[in-house]
Amino acid sequence: MKRFLSRSAATLAAALMALGTLVASNSALAVTPPDEVVRKASSELQSDISQNVEKYQKDKAAFYSMVDTRIQQYFDTPYIAQLILAQNWKTATADQRKRFEIAFKNMLIRSYADALLQYHDSVKAEVKAAQMASDATKATVNSSLMRKDGPPIPVAFDMRLKDDSWKVYDIKVENISLVTNFRSQVAAQVKATSIDEVITKLESGQQVVAPVRGSAS
Repeated sequence: MKRFLSRSAATLAAALMALGTLVASNSALAVTPPDEVVRKASSELQSDISQNVEKYQKDKAAFYSMVDTRIQQYFDTPYIAQLILAQNWKTATADQRKRFEIAFKNMLIRSYADALLQYHDSVKAEVKAAQMASDATKATVNSSLMRKDGPPIPVAFDMRLKDDSWKVYDIKVENISLVTNFRSQVAAQVKATSIDEVITKLESGQQVVAPVRGSAS
C-alpha cells in the first residue's frame, strides 16, 4: 500500500509541476491565457522548491503552507468540491460545503506535496496545444510526462474560465479522473457514515480516500 500511495502521489505531483508547460492556442481571449497563468504558477513553485529544498525537508509545515499559497489560486477548489460531493452537495449546508472544500484541499496537499520535493526537477512534459474556440469557457490540455524510470504518462488538465481567469478543475492521469476517483470514494464514505463524519475525518488528517491510481502507479 505504501508503494502504491508513493507512486500515485509522485505521478500526480509531477502532473502539477507540468502545469508550467501547458499551452493553449487562444490568443484572442481578452484574459490571461491558460499557458501564461499556469507557467507562472509552476515557475514560482519550482524555483521556490529548488532554493529551499533542504529547509522544506526539515519543516514540512512551512512547505505545505507554501504549496497552499502558490497552488490554490490556480485551482477552482469550490467547483472541485461540488463535483466530488455530487448529489451530497445539494443536501449539504453552506458550512458543510466550505468545510469539505478546505479539508479536502488540505488532504490533497498532505497526500501529494511531499512528492513535489522529490520529483520537482526530474520530470519533463510534452504538451499539445488545446484546440479551443475564441469564446471557449472550458478547455482540456493533453500532455505526456516523460520519466527516466518508465514510459510516458498521459495527463490531461481540464480547465474552465472563471472570473476572467483559467482554473484547473480536474486532472486525468492515464485517463483516470481525479474528481471521479474521489467522488466514488467520498460517496461510499458518506453513505456508510455521514457527511459530517467524513468532513471531521478529513479535518483531523485521516486518509479517508486513496489517491488516483493509474497503471504506472
